[in-house]
Amino acid sequence: MTDLQKRVSTGVVGIALIILIFYLGLNAIKTAIFILTLEGIRELYNALVKKGIKLYLPTLLFGALVTFSCSFFHLNLIFGLVVYFILNSSIYVLSEDYSISNYSFTNMSYLYVVFFLNLLGSLDDIYLIISAFVIAFTTDTFAYFVGSTFGKHKLIEKVSPNKSIEGAIGGTVFALILTTVYFVMLNKYNAIYNINFIVILIVLLASIAGQFGDLFASKIKRFTGIKDYAQILPGHGGILDRFDSLIFISPFIFILYNFI
Repeated sequence: MTDLQKRVSTGVVGIALIILIFYLGLNAIKTAIFILTLEGIRELYNALVKKGIKLYLPTLLFGALVTFSCSFFHLNLIFGLVVYFILNSSIYVLSEDYSISNYSFTNMSYLYVVFFLNLLGSLDDIYLIISAFVIAFTTDTFAYFVGSTFGKHKLIEKVSPNKSIEGAIGGTVFALILTTVYFVMLNKYNAIYNINFIVILIVLLASIAGQFGDLFASKIKRFTGIKDYAQILPGHGGILDRFDSLIFISPFIFILYNFI
């Protein structure tokens, strides 16, 4: 099986699984996001350990569990953040083997993998959660096709040599158009999904942020010297390879949820 066949096969199975999870409802979505955070922690740990950086897994996993619990039981995620930060900081003070470098990278990993994704999981609006996937997948897909066809100017070559400015613009433009169409269709059934300047601005920023999420994950890979975070998704790599843009989009959908 070629790489393209693997990507297509994994993509088809993945889309079917995502549809099933959304069909099962909010609790299934929250649980799926929790599973993604656990795998994301594993992948990030394995990547950073290659540079001698050891994430402190006990507090990181506990923080993931507490934050997921806040999301699942409709509590403010700030509670999870505060509990994690106090615990992790206390252990740093008490432990002689817990270096400031490992402490800092552990905090970064919590915010990056756990907190940002759970911002999406904390929403009680399935249609807005779906919008995050619409923005992420349309931005990634059209950035690839536009970049492959018209790309001449490198975006940030040292981080990701295959990405172009034309692809980035194309991905954002098409994401903005298709997400707007998505909200217009929703608005026919529920007036709260009204398209206005603020909504369009947030979607625009979310698409741009998603591309920076991709670049952020790529820069970590270059720093650690790996090609993919894992091989759990044939043809796509790991969870952080596939959902890197979604992580950076999540805060903007959270903002959009509170704005609506």
